[in-house]
Amino acid sequence: MSTIASQSINNRNSFLRSSVIIGLIIGFTDAIVYHWFVSSVLGGYPLISVYQYIASGALGKAAFAGGIATALLGALIHYLISIVIAGVFILSVDRIPLLRRYLIPGSLLYGLGVFIVMEMIVTPLSAAPPLPAPTTSQLIVTILDHMLIFGLLLGILVRRSANSKK
Repeated sequence: MSTIASQSINNRNSFLRSSVIIGLIIGFTDAIVYHWFVSSVLGGYPLISVYQYIASGALGKAAFAGGIATALLGALIHYLISIVIAGVFILSVDRIPLLRRYLIPGSLLYGLGVFIVMEMIVTPLSAAPPLPAPTTSQLIVTILDHMLIFGLLLGILVRRSANSKK
């Protein structure tokens, strides 16, 4: 195998490993902070319903009748989306010098972008039933969740991962 081919495989493995590990960390953090604490403890929604709603993106309203199985599917979907979000960010940092230079402001904007894409494209195109319009405070908390967890935390983890490889 040529040196270039082996470097390409190593880079691909490193990218996939980083995407999965960092994606699982941000997914777990979001699950604790937002799904459990904000939605369940503060919002009063049963945690199983939160994850069934995520599964309803693929299954429609039938997800709410699926019990724990569809809640687990919703959790799996949440983690897969988190891994994709991390992978896109890692690729972006590698290819956009301005983002690499200003990682923290860029990662906060990335988190805002994730919110916009999820709210304006992914959720409307999914089979999930529409939710009532959020209150102003709910909207602010959701945007902050995306900016701080899918943005800032993601940026910090990517920077730490890059520094540890030097």
